[in-house]
Amino acid sequence: MIEETQITSKTIFRHVLFWIAYILYMALHEAWMDKDQLTFSLAPQFLTDIPVSIVLTYINLYLLMPAFYYPKRYVNYVITLCALLSAGGLLDRYFTYLVWVPWDKIHEPAAYQTENKNFFIWVRILKNAVETYPLVAVTMLIKLMRNAHQQEKYLREIEHKKHTAEMGLLKAQLNPHFFFNTLNSLYALTLKGSEMASGVVLRLSELMQYMLYDSNHNQVGLSEEIKHLENYINIEQMRFADRLDVSFKYSGEIDGKTIAPLLLLPFVENAFKHGIENDFNRITIRLKVEGTQLSFKMENSCQLTDQTKGNGLGLVNVKRRLQLIYPNRHELVTRKIGETYDVDLKLLL
Repeated sequence: MIEETQITSKTIFRHVLFWIAYILYMALHEAWMDKDQLTFSLAPQFLTDIPVSIVLTYINLYLLMPAFYYPKRYVNYVITLCALLSAGGLLDRYFTYLVWVPWDKIHEPAAYQTENKNFFIWVRILKNAVETYPLVAVTMLIKLMRNAHQQEKYLREIEHKKHTAEMGLLKAQLNPHFFFNTLNSLYALTLKGSEMASGVVLRLSELMQYMLYDSNHNQVGLSEEIKHLENYINIEQMRFADRLDVSFKYSGEIDGKTIAPLLLLPFVENAFKHGIENDFNRITIRLKVEGTQLSFKMENSCQLTDQTKGNGLGLVNVKRRLQLIYPNRHELVTRKIGETYDVDLKLLL
């Protein structure tokens, strides 16, 4: 349970407004009950009744509740609250006997003549305690509602921070994984002295710019993500031109749509990673957007050994990212049929 431990100027201002409202209520209530009319008047007894109510209220809020109510020691809390109200009733009676009975003797002789002059009148003490209880209960309810609101706000902030930290970790894991594969491709080309190496460096620089800057956003343009995929595919085609048959087509309402960055790349990486184990690899990628739904289908050839084993960090991360960013807004099916591995992703953008 979150408790208010700092007394700020804003808190003091709220408390002052509350007690002003309470005094106005007492003034109107007394006039209404005694004279059946809404006129503003205060009996002089409010000069002692209000301070006693304030003391009881804050003792309950800042002593009894933290000591007994929050730790769920409810029996102890009820006992101490009854003792507190009884003490308040006695204190009210003490001020009446010490201050207001002599006051009535001078200013209200008629009332003084009918006044019981004894101090200990248990019915009046009980009445004073019972009249104080609604105020204590209302302030307690306000405090509990405020604590509940702060608790909910705190949990939302923690969840947001957790989500942000986890997303950052997943991206940090994904980027080195991608660069490791790409640099391996570039290294193989440089060993062969291939002229295509310069083209790979150019495309790699574009990919690095995308991943260092654009991928830091929560959402990027779908067209940018597609361009990113094309750059990666072209790099791999430069390296394995004689062993690849790649088809990448996209259609639909691409412009104006956004998507989480680096969301589709791990599927393509996975296809190349496992597909090149064959003498010849066929990869077919289809991306289509209809309204707010994106359909991403990919098929690649693979060995008879199960590709679903050892998928690697990339696919594990992208599945987790889908759960975090698109909860209840995506459907992912991966399956292996013979020497073909399929990915079918449906996503509400």
